[in-house]
Amino acid sequence: MNKNMVKNILSLFMIQGAGYILPLITLPYLVRVLGPSQYGILGFSFAFVQYFTLIVQYGFDLSATNKIAINKDNKTLVSQVFWGVLFCKTVLIVLSAIAMFIIVQFIPSIKEYATVIVVSYTSVIGAAYLPGWLFQGMEKMGWMAISNIVAKVVTLPFIFILVHSPADTWIVALVTGMGFILGSLFSFYMIYREKWIEWSLPSYPQIKEMIHDGRYIFLSNIAGSVYVNSIPVFLGFAAGPVTVGIYVAADKIRMAIQGLMGPVTQVFYPRISSVMATNKEQGFKMIRKLLYGQNAIVLAISLLLMGFAHEIITVFYGPTYLPSVPVLMILAPMIFCISVSTVLGVQGMLIIGMKKEFSQILWFGAVLNTVVIFPLIWLSGASGAAISVLATEAIVALLIIYKTKSIWRRS
Repeated sequence: MNKNMVKNILSLFMIQGAGYILPLITLPYLVRVLGPSQYGILGFSFAFVQYFTLIVQYGFDLSATNKIAINKDNKTLVSQVFWGVLFCKTVLIVLSAIAMFIIVQFIPSIKEYATVIVVSYTSVIGAAYLPGWLFQGMEKMGWMAISNIVAKVVTLPFIFILVHSPADTWIVALVTGMGFILGSLFSFYMIYREKWIEWSLPSYPQIKEMIHDGRYIFLSNIAGSVYVNSIPVFLGFAAGPVTVGIYVAADKIRMAIQGLMGPVTQVFYPRISSVMATNKEQGFKMIRKLLYGQNAIVLAISLLLMGFAHEIITVFYGPTYLPSVPVLMILAPMIFCISVSTVLGVQGMLIIGMKKEFSQILWFGAVLNTVVIFPLIWLSGASGAAISVLATEAIVALLIIYKTKSIWRRS
């Protein structure tokens, strides 16, 4: 691993810190001020708008990163990709906003959360315009880290200043969204300052090619959302906001720890993409090293999280959230399962052209989870939902291992 990759991994750890660790500072305050019910509504709203985030992101975060990584010295092509992605995302933002307003108005069980949901859409806008794919492809994540951390640090105090009661739940959603938007603005300034991009009007063939390249990644992201990010939504419909709050409290911890492996994935993806284009043997060697090295560490972290679940929940949330302890213990092994799937699926299958097969596995997981989750929720509430998503992730990981076994043997 060269110095540039180490620097990018450290930069992405800083970004993940801004995205996961910094919100943990406000978490003990929010769960006490909002209470389980309003905290559950907040979790439901963020999970609901996550569908629209997936739509506006499409598959560009991986497909555009791959194209830029291979052609990062070609300013004209990079500019074409940049403006094409922004055009597509702008169209998707508008269409998604229209769809969201229609859903909120005509589904009674969602309409009661309308204010928080609509305000949460600011997070969709901010995430859509955050050009992480450009920084990843250029392998210049340091500037991205700076812009994200500054944005999160600037907005973080407003949680304590403005949120004082359950009625202020919508303010939490607004402050969170403004953090994303501010981070995007800082990132665009960095791009302008470094003169990476020149103006290039996107053509119809370019837009069509981008949509084609990202379609299977988009379908994979939607499928993954069904059996991971959709759980608070399913719980909201089946069990109510209090149960959502119990689940989300545990899942926030799981997501924060799992976010630690994100920087490694994001740095290796463009590098492996670039290496695979010229030397497949070396590319497979990098994937194997990542598979064994990352997953050994992640397995140890998962076991520690299971063993100290009670202490972690008590420290962060207090005795009110003790029902979250078994949920966290069940979710902990998910971190290892997702790590295996990410290395072999994202770093492996997507890069070598098995996008369709990867998407099919994730959709199988989505269907499986949808079939079993509601009976498990009715039987065991938040713990049942956790069992459902853990079982799905484990099966998905096993299917990906089976599907890629011959590839790694050949390499």
